[in-house]
Amino acid sequence: MKIKVFTLFPEMLRPMLSESILGRAVSAGLISVDLIDIRDYTLDRHRRTDDYPFGGGAGMVMSAQPILDAFAANLPEGFRGRRVYLSPRGRRLDQRIVEELAKEDELALLCGHYEGVDQRALDAVIDEELSIGDYVLTGGELGALVVIDAVARLVPGVLGSEESPEDESFTTGLLEYPQYTRPAEFRGAKVPDVLLGGSHADIAAWRREQSLALTLERRPELLETAPLTDADRALLARLKRAREVEARLDAAGAGYERLEMRLADRWPKEWLNAFVPEENRKAARKQCVSGRRHVGFLWQAFTMGFIPQYEQGDAARNAWRESAPEKALLYLPEDGLLYRIAGGTGPDFGAFILADEGLTRTFVRASRPGEGPWFAKISK
Repeated sequence: MKIKVFTLFPEMLRPMLSESILGRAVSAGLISVDLIDIRDYTLDRHRRTDDYPFGGGAGMVMSAQPILDAFAANLPEGFRGRRVYLSPRGRRLDQRIVEELAKEDELALLCGHYEGVDQRALDAVIDEELSIGDYVLTGGELGALVVIDAVARLVPGVLGSEESPEDESFTTGLLEYPQYTRPAEFRGAKVPDVLLGGSHADIAAWRREQSLALTLERRPELLETAPLTDADRALLARLKRAREVEARLDAAGAGYERLEMRLADRWPKEWLNAFVPEENRKAARKQCVSGRRHVGFLWQAFTMGFIPQYEQGDAARNAWRESAPEKALLYLPEDGLLYRIAGGTGPDFGAFILADEGLTRTFVRASRPGEGPWFAKISK
């Protein structure tokens, strides 16, 4: 990748191009960046490159002559690369445009200054205008650096890992998941257990959920064009439902932590294994969790006799209140959501299951009127 930058202030760019990943890429010859000082091509004896705008107005305008002569002297005849003017009125740069630019063999970037550039220069040598955002800078050099940095990352060999550019924010159409490094615990804050467990499938599932959740929270408009699978869309529906649930928990002043969807998906079987005797488990799993449509009917473990010893009705409520832990797990079967909540109780969500984290006692509310609630306790 060859990049030529036409600028009035080449020294603004030089430090960035000599450090870190860009510096190593330039030294290794993976990209080349030529900084061309437009002032070297002015015919004005005072090296002026700007003048007052016709029609009046504040500020100065960059003159066409130095720009046109600089382009003529530095771009070979038949130049087939993209010639870009960094301008607030251009197309807003995004990852899709970066990927377009990375396919070019050469780029020519023009950095404007003052009130802009004589339109005749743009008409003669510029293919398109690009903006890095909806704000105004003092010049185009920072924009040029953004373009160079973003494009360089997609040049083979520039990054240490070929996977890196494919798994970052916007490349996948989503925001990137959180990242952690050593130590595993720092000032009381711990790395999520899933990242330490060694299961690649669990890590991939956690990262996808985090990306979807962050995108839903911070940049929901990206979801309209992101390449989503059916599994992604199903997960998004659960995440949206989680926002409604959490609004109710917030309104009730309940302290809570939503646990990962993969843990929520496994929890019904863990709950059955804890409270249903071994001889009844096969039948209980078939009735209560064999397929998504059954998950909302975990309470049938009581009505069908899979859990033989329990309290029901007011006795169940009293038993849970008397033994409720400081923190409990709240599972919403119809939504497939699992929370750790403080105080052992929360708002009324229709059907729900409460249990201590050791799964030794549980309180279950059914979705069918007139059924339950139930309390069960086991010894471990």
